[in-house]
Amino acid sequence: MQPIPTDRPVVWGDDEPHESEVAVARASRADFEQRWGPPHFRDVEGDGLGPTDYWGWRADCGFQFFVFYLQVTDDFHVMTSEEELSHALAHLDWWRDEVVWRANPGAPPLTDGWAVYRQDDTGHRHDVCVMTSRGHAECLARRMEARAHKQWYAVEQRGTPPMRQSRPRQGWAVIRQDEHGNRAEVAVFRTERRARELAAAYDSEPRHKQAYFVEPVSPPNP
Repeated sequence: MQPIPTDRPVVWGDDEPHESEVAVARASRADFEQRWGPPHFRDVEGDGLGPTDYWGWRADCGFQFFVFYLQVTDDFHVMTSEEELSHALAHLDWWRDEVVWRANPGAPPLTDGWAVYRQDDTGHRHDVCVMTSRGHAECLARRMEARAHKQWYAVEQRGTPPMRQSRPRQGWAVIRQDEHGNRAEVAVFRTERRARELAAAYDSEPRHKQAYFVEPVSPPNP
């Protein structure tokens, strides 16, 4: 992840999420700084809450989010939209008991968008979340699968997609296939080389009865 530059006022103004924080996490400040470096910005007053340190990142998938640390409560607050919370936590490598509060944990998922779902080796499926951005959903699925044991993650569209004119997809798709012949598209790249690099990286890891291969993406027939 690349830190969001702090040399332009707009970064900590218009680009900052307008939603309230969507999660609170408790983790070692020393370990956090060892992993992610010193704060990118510091507010001494902290809107009356005392010294507040901020980090902001833009991930390779284009996702942008913020974390701030309150000294008075010794905890971290994640700022993003509710639908992107799992995505932010995955990039932070917070998977276990770090999160002590999250906004609206029982809220129903989106009905339109891209669902990240988990499937185990018995074929049982479970939705993790539904997101409006396909690229962000695919990024989350890849990061979660990298930590999975005898289960895999994929993305599928839900609801009615918006009507829009778009160019046919072109490039090379990385395809995953399980022992039952079920196929899922992992990612699409403009070049065959990039696609084969990702497929080789997945194949080099110990997986449970899955194979990865590359095939060209053909535009739909007119």
